[in-house]
Amino acid sequence: MEKYYLGIDIGGTKIKLVVLDEHGTILEKNETLTEDGASEQELWRRKIITIIQQKTKQYDETDQNDFRIGISAPGLVDSKNKMILHMPERLKGIEGFNWSLELGQDISVINDGHSACLAEYESFYQTKGVLHFLMLTLGTGVGGGIIINGQLYQGNLQRAGHVGHMSVDYNGAPTMTNMPGSLEHAVGNFSIYERTNGQYNSVKELVNAYEKGDSKAEVWWLESVQKLAIGLASLTNILSPEYIVLGGGISSGAGKGIFEPLEKFMSDYEWRPGNYQTKIKGARLGAYAGAIGAAYFVKNNS
Repeated sequence: MEKYYLGIDIGGTKIKLVVLDEHGTILEKNETLTEDGASEQELWRRKIITIIQQKTKQYDETDQNDFRIGISAPGLVDSKNKMILHMPERLKGIEGFNWSLELGQDISVINDGHSACLAEYESFYQTKGVLHFLMLTLGTGVGGGIIINGQLYQGNLQRAGHVGHMSVDYNGAPTMTNMPGSLEHAVGNFSIYERTNGQYNSVKELVNAYEKGDSKAEVWWLESVQKLAIGLASLTNILSPEYIVLGGGISSGAGKGIFEPLEKFMSDYEWRPGNYQTKIKGARLGAYAGAIGAAYFVKNNS
């Protein structure tokens, strides 16, 4: 019996899909626009239903094949990994929508930060014998995922991994979770205009100015990286991962602009007993990490 795994990642801009075989080889990948704000209500959801129906027909035409489906999405997932329970402000209609019941087939749902973490871990670190692993996704906001003893840790209420909502400045602006001065506010793209007094509209613009030697940009950007280092050092003390991987558009776009000052700040803050230094790496899967992780999630739980 051939085994195939479909992973779908629902992003604010694009819906991505991958199909893996039982060895984890990517057989195909594709994307389509989410169109969350389209005049046709919940068009994004109908697109996903069509994708699932088409791929099921393609890969599961006979009883000789085993075809499993996973969906990665933002928000808090229910305890059985069947639906998103809480997703404020966007993707209207996703809260409480049970894909399995709607389509009459078993479909798993996983938080997008958890999914990206699982994808990087399974693709590059699990075979190295790494057991404790942390990933942060740095983009519009800051998300993440945790691997403990080689297993994805979702935690109570499936809430684990929301590292962007930890506080790195108790005098800072409150977040949607009531945390003051969050890591997400310190690093995320959504707050860049506020953090730079209206000088920059994106982290990419800020980093470009920093790399060109602009003195104000240097102050603003290094403050963000310093707070990121404080957050990572704190998480290291709590979770003690072997590796921390940074993904998302900010880490990939900033490159050396983030990793070089981060290394310096980590040397200031990280507790290094016996000179042990936690390894910090850049993510390697890019925009398809969420879809790949969703496929791995159903692969590991089938």
